Amino acid sequence: MVKQLIKVAEDPMVGRYVAANVDLAAWQVALVERPLIRGPSQVTGPVCLGCLKSITAESAVMCERCGWPMCSDSKCADDEWHKAECDWTVLRRKQKVEIKDFTNPHPSYQSITVIRCLYQKHNNPEVWAKLTKLESHCASRRGGSKYEADRVWIADYLLRFFKLDPAEWPVEEILRVCGIVQVNGHEVPLTDPPYVAIYDTGSMLEHSCVPNCSKTFTRDGHLLIRTAAAAIDSGGHLSISYTDVLWGTAQRLAHLADTKFFVCKCPRCSDPTELGTYFSGVKCTTE
Repeated sequence: MVKQLIKVAEDPMVGRYVAANVDLAAWQVALVERPLIRGPSQVTGPVCLGCLKSITAESAVMCERCGWPMCSDSKCADDEWHKAECDWTVLRRKQKVEIKDFTNPHPSYQSITVIRCLYQKHNNPEVWAKLTKLESHCASRRGGSKYEADRVWIADYLLRFFKLDPAEWPVEEILRVCGIVQVNGHEVPLTDPPYVAIYDTGSMLEHSCVPNCSKTFTRDGHLLIRTAAAAIDSGGHLSISYTDVLWGTAQRLAHLADTKFFVCKCPRCSDPTELGTYFSGVKCTTE
């Protein structure tokens, strides 16, 4: 039996994390993982709900079952990822969707990725179990403007638009899924506009502003994690950056607090000189 390269472990301080199960060489591929869920970004104009590429009023072809606009590729209407909103439209709403504005971010698309998560509850319990184990930071989000916007534009919208039973689909559960998508979603830049994907093991990689791994994506949207220039010993934690490493400390900390709800205490953030780089330093223009 081939020994797995990585493992998921748990720590009282950091929770679940990914560790090397063997010694990993520099630049070694440690993980290739298919997404649990993929879907449009929360703020987006109309996109094909199969390939997730941008569409226009002229290029759109309506799905014969549900009315959601798709691209001209006939395979997209039968795409496995489109099944969630298609089924809910046909079986619950019982009326086709009509999208008329193709020029601006469209509110109907805010909920698509959340629908695809909720759909797993009754249709793929294994995926649902993995999703609901992921962090949502609901306690930190509750009461904030984004949380209340999600209540109105996603939770209330889904209950009304798809005629859902609140006893079966509680608002708090929908808002929890919103948090799971926002906290764990990876922006995948393979389409225009980029889409969002949630991965199982990939969601447990911890953050560092001096990460020892990098992430990229295969052509079919699989997450690919590769070690950086230094080897990682067996048992060592694997980390990626949740933010832009080319930002200064103040900007990184603000972004992480706003989107991931934690204060980074990595070596770079803890050092006023940013490990001797003075990346956030202001250059004096006087001699």
